[in-house]
Amino acid sequence: MISHLAIGSYVFCLLLVIFQYGKPREQTIPYLVTAKALQGTGSLLLGKLGPGPDYFTVLTANSLLLAGCAYEAWAVLHITGSDSPRRLRLAALAGILAACAATWFLPPPGRTATVFLLHVVFYAIPAAALLRPGRFGHGLRRTLGAGFAMLAAMFLWLTVLALMPDGQGMPAFHSFLEVFVQPAIYSLMLASGFSLVLLSRERGDYELMMAQRDLQESNRKLAALSRTDWLTGIANRGHFEEALAREYARHTRSGAPLSLLILDIDHFKEFNDRYGHPEGDDCLRRIGDVLTACASRADDLAARYGGEEFACILPATDPKGALGIAEEILRAIRGLAIPHDMSRSADRITASIGLVTALCTGDGSPKDLVALADRQLYKAKSDGRNRVASAEAGVA
Repeated sequence: MISHLAIGSYVFCLLLVIFQYGKPREQTIPYLVTAKALQGTGSLLLGKLGPGPDYFTVLTANSLLLAGCAYEAWAVLHITGSDSPRRLRLAALAGILAACAATWFLPPPGRTATVFLLHVVFYAIPAAALLRPGRFGHGLRRTLGAGFAMLAAMFLWLTVLALMPDGQGMPAFHSFLEVFVQPAIYSLMLASGFSLVLLSRERGDYELMMAQRDLQESNRKLAALSRTDWLTGIANRGHFEEALAREYARHTRSGAPLSLLILDIDHFKEFNDRYGHPEGDDCLRRIGDVLTACASRADDLAARYGGEEFACILPATDPKGALGIAEEILRAIRGLAIPHDMSRSADRITASIGLVTALCTGDGSPKDLVALADRQLYKAKSDGRNRVASAEAGVA
């Protein structure tokens, strides 16, 4: 059985090297090749020296076997996302060697118990990692974790038998070792190797799926940012022009009236000069919030048109409805009560709005609609600002 363990470990080690050859590092299983090589060498030495508890066997064959178990535990921890730091791994290897060396001072049953107790530790670690709830490979994790837990329990029982006084447990010890433990180790050695490869692939598939999901979310956020004004959080000029072209085409087909308003903050340059750009930025943000609140229907769109200019697209809105929204916006802006002692229109921030409602035709274009609204904005400013100037266009 021990020679079979050595052969199985070496064969799996070779297969794993072939399987991982040429693959990127993130698609390989670290520590597992080393684990199987150490387990194979330890098993081979144990077969040559015999499984007795003499000091040389403990210091050589059992040290190698325990180191192989430790590396296998680290492979499991890596796959389950709990990679151990390098210092801890070096300390564990030094601890194995020190514990095996310290058995010089123990009687043979004590040496055997020490070796088996260390096996308990290095089988319990992967068992705990695998049986902990995870995000992938649930069935495989539970099955493999149960196998490691069973081996830890077996070695714990062997430790108890080895420590029984006057060798009372030795007959049961040897029987249990030959009938249960050695076949279980051989079976788990084969199962764990292939299962870890499968589990590693499941982890890779899971990480790929999560990376794709993160990429989609990043693209979604990037698309949203490319359509959003960085300061006010509402639509930017590019988004506005796309939406206006789309709504213009839709209203050309439906024949419904399309309203557009363009808003300009009155004497905003003087406001910036008097109160500073941080206050100016805050003013722009608050007016963006006003437009979002007033143009709140599902198809309405509030946008920052540029500088201190804003625009609102009001689909399927007749002149009366559009004028009501424009006047509501002006009242809300005045209601902000943002002081502006440099304004020639009022003692606070106000705005002027150019509004147009038109029936869209195939002969016109969105630019024509913007030009009409801009003309009304110029009229509102010429008439004294802090007001709405509106017009109806039979066609645009």
